Amino acid sequence: MKTLIALITTLVLFMSAPAIAEDHGHEEAKHVHESHAEHKEDGHEEGDGHKGDDDHEEKGGEHEDHGVHKEEGSGHGGHGTHEEEGGAIKLTPAQIKQAGIESEIMRHQPRLQAMSAPGSVTFNRYNLADITTLVDGVVHARHVRLGNEVQKGQKLVTLTSSELAQAEAGYLRAEAEHRKSRLALKRVEGLAKEKIVSQARLQQAQSSYQAAHANLAASKATLSSYGLSRREIGRLLKATRYGQLTLYAPAAGTVVADAFIIGQHIAAGTRLMQIVDESTVWVEVKLAQSQLTGISTGRSAVVSTKSGNKRYKGKVINIHHQLDQITRTVGVRLEVKNPEDVLHPGMFVQAEIEAGSGEEALLLPESAIQRQGNELIVFVEEEPGHFERREVKVGKAVVGMVIVLEGLKEGESVVINGSFVLASELAKSGFETHNH
Repeated sequence: MKTLIALITTLVLFMSAPAIAEDHGHEEAKHVHESHAEHKEDGHEEGDGHKGDDDHEEKGGEHEDHGVHKEEGSGHGGHGTHEEEGGAIKLTPAQIKQAGIESEIMRHQPRLQAMSAPGSVTFNRYNLADITTLVDGVVHARHVRLGNEVQKGQKLVTLTSSELAQAEAGYLRAEAEHRKSRLALKRVEGLAKEKIVSQARLQQAQSSYQAAHANLAASKATLSSYGLSRREIGRLLKATRYGQLTLYAPAAGTVVADAFIIGQHIAAGTRLMQIVDESTVWVEVKLAQSQLTGISTGRSAVVSTKSGNKRYKGKVINIHHQLDQITRTVGVRLEVKNPEDVLHPGMFVQAEIEAGSGEEALLLPESAIQRQGNELIVFVEEEPGHFERREVKVGKAVVGMVIVLEGLKEGESVVINGSFVLASELAKSGFETHNH
């Protein structure tokens, strides 16, 4: 009986050993973090009442890690192809090329001095083309209208001309006579080799061919003077309609004049249309002789509209050599880029013309600067494809350039084209202006 009791006691103690060991393990977890980690790896769960100081520190660390991951996740913008993190943007070379982003190394350079004066916009007459007819005719068809954009070689207007029809008929007769005389010459040359015809007969055939050839050349020249191309002249041999002349655009541009109607008789030399390429315009500025100091051909310029919201880059292309007899001023002509087709003849603008330079400073193009709230920012390319937002303070713009007062230093690479794209991407990421 005693032996049975001893066996039962031993069995009870053996079965209660895991529970005791578990309690002992929890007690050690309050003091030793490594034992707790090993205890978790064995597959045991913690009780709610056994969270020690080390557990709180570990949980706190985990919360901090979660915060970092959350911030990075929002910066990545989901599954996008670029990354924004803390005011920085990463782009691939393909994205940089597509956005037209260009950077420039900051260097000290002479500060620009400028002369400001009002001016008026005119067409760039070097890009202006009059469409005229070189033969009398009647307007048969109009292919474009006022304001249309046209490409080089595009049909503009077709005329019907009896004078042209007569010239074309003369060309066809000359062509036939030329062909006939050429065949006759070949036949006589063959007979002359066989001593069948005399040399006098051969010379007569050669003279007839030369006369026919000259007559054909003259008829071609007449058609060319009426505006027909060599290809159009060649097609006359198979044509079924004659006396029609189509005028084509000599260059790409916009139709800015078309003073004619269908059926109108047009005399040779009359202007039917006017086409101009408005990608650049001229701005005529009047300056007193005393204001010309420092101004020369090639100097940069900036033109702004009356509202002042838009500024357009240009340069001095001509300084007139004759004074205005009434105002005693000198005309200065600027060639100004007009990419948005905003500047048109007759508009009054304010021109700023470079008139020399002063002491050196860090200069930055206005196009590099973007406004976010009350801050002016630029983007610095810290490394290829990695652009960092940077707040700057700048001075007054002079001829499209500003002096950097704070925020940049010499040698840094700054985005001068495409900064608007970067600012937009930064705004999409939810970056706020006070987060810097």
